[in-house]
Amino acid sequence: MSVTIVVDDRALKALIANTGGKVERIIADGVEYGVHQEWGTSKMSAQPFMSPAVEAVRPGFQSAFQNQLTDAQVEAVVVKGAFDIERGAKERAPVDTGALKSSIHVVEP
Repeated sequence: MSVTIVVDDRALKALIANTGGKVERIIADGVEYGVHQEWGTSKMSAQPFMSPAVEAVRPGFQSAFQNQLTDAQVEAVVVKGAFDIERGAKERAPVDTGALKSSIHVVEP
């Protein structure tokens, strides 16, 4: 099971479309219980790790797209943002879950 975090990325997609490129990365965890850690259950409170990692990267990501970027620059920003989110999620993942931290990774679709 994986967690899907929905982000309003219409402006980003418009910027990428205007450059003619399609740059995409997915940050995923490889454990079935990651979603339960992120959102909690009826028996356990949430211990978010992915959402805070995304929010920590968002300001720099948005400021990068205030400028006119080449396709290579767009790709570099997206890749850097994805790996920054991966690092942040690993730092924030609860220690007691062991395999969760090591399963968080960036995927190029």
